[in-house]
Amino acid sequence: MLADRRTKIVATIGPAVKGKENLRKAVAAGMNVARLNFSHGSHADHLQVIRDLRELSEEMRAPITILQDLQGPKIRVGRFENGAIDLEDGEQVRITIDDVKGSPGLIPSDFKELPKSCRPGTKIMLDDGLLELRVDSVGKRDVMATVIYGGVLKDRKGMNIPGGELAVDCLTEKDLIDLAFGIDNDVDYIALSFVRRGDDIRKLREMIAAKGSSARIVSKIEMLEAVENLEEIVRLSDAVMVARGDLAVEVGQTRLPQIQKQIVSLCNSIGRPVITATQMLDSMTENPRPTRAEITDVANAVLDGSDALMLSAESASGRFPFRCIQTMHDIISEVERNGDYFYDMRMEEQFSSVAEAIGAASALSAMKLEASAIVCLTTSGKTASLISGFRPKARVIAVTHIMPTLNRLELVWGIQTLKIDPYSSSDEAMNQIEELLLQYGLVKPGDKVILTLGVPVLERGTTNALRVYTICREDVERLSDDALPTRFKKDQVL
Repeated sequence: MLADRRTKIVATIGPAVKGKENLRKAVAAGMNVARLNFSHGSHADHLQVIRDLRELSEEMRAPITILQDLQGPKIRVGRFENGAIDLEDGEQVRITIDDVKGSPGLIPSDFKELPKSCRPGTKIMLDDGLLELRVDSVGKRDVMATVIYGGVLKDRKGMNIPGGELAVDCLTEKDLIDLAFGIDNDVDYIALSFVRRGDDIRKLREMIAAKGSSARIVSKIEMLEAVENLEEIVRLSDAVMVARGDLAVEVGQTRLPQIQKQIVSLCNSIGRPVITATQMLDSMTENPRPTRAEITDVANAVLDGSDALMLSAESASGRFPFRCIQTMHDIISEVERNGDYFYDMRMEEQFSSVAEAIGAASALSAMKLEASAIVCLTTSGKTASLISGFRPKARVIAVTHIMPTLNRLELVWGIQTLKIDPYSSSDEAMNQIEELLLQYGLVKPGDKVILTLGVPVLERGTTNALRVYTICREDVERLSDDALPTRFKKDQVL
């Protein structure tokens, strides 16, 4: 069943999965997090997706994280008279910030600060690094450059200046409008593009707080400057994304694997969920099966410690979006079935809070007692996230009546979520929990379960207790597949 998988799947929503029934198929195939890419689509389009997902979450009894991905100051070339130009190796071209149409030898750019960000010798990469230019001279409104690696340059392709000190704000005017829309419609996470330093995150957090929103921040690591300020950025973020497309262009493709592992490892050690993204199953945009290299890439990202893996064009506009999600689910499940990466306890470190001590104790107790599950009675989801960081082999199940908390936790490694009715005592809560665990086939009579909670139970944010329960009830039968929530059904072949 989908609930057996620990590493989560982020699927980008686009034309290929548009509409409520297609979104239903995406959830059934294994999507935990729906990414809304605000580089594309109108607010009306995104609003319909949000409404459909919230309705589906209730109907399928499957919490879903909604991730708003802000475009950021993405630098692009302009449009060409014929839609594209050919760039020949050794050719000299002029890149202009004037509002003109491009033609052979002339490339318009929407980045008005381009001349200030370049100097002779600066590299300019186009179309995700497929084309490369070298700056020869800089004028007031244009840059002269030589083509190092040529090819076809189409309308609106991306432009990168690796290592350049870009004179731009992290949040554009468009981002501010999109941010207000996301907050008004209760997205769970907001992904900040082209983060460079900690102040970028502080600024966004102040804006979110000013609106009274509980949205969390995902920092996208895709610039060399962000790698240089990595620890500060990770500590200030709620989650991190390894955005390998622009990052590879910025740092150089040969350095990418090492830097990817560095980011994932740091996030694991600090306790921040981390998403590995970009071209994970790219060939499945057009083909029904991935390449062997892609299968290995997905497997290695799991073994490295990623909390979630992301699909971009594969799910947004590919020919096989649901098969692609299910393929990723199958690869992850196989790796986890044979993995030896559980119990990353790090017990030599000091604990910074009572909740962290309880989390570590629960993971250790589950290991020593061979408990089937660690159940976190939670309101905010913080303790469940802390426990996830210890990578226990026992199931981690977050339980609450607060739906936004369950939605947010779908991004975090290993956490499955159960919604219960409001309760007034731990015994009342445990009665509900025990029945659901048996009905869903997550435990059987005689199994041990670790419960973390706050005492008194009605006080929020006070995890300070751990209990060990033995499942005693034998009068509860597992529900039929049709009666189970989506992620607790047997795996389906789509």
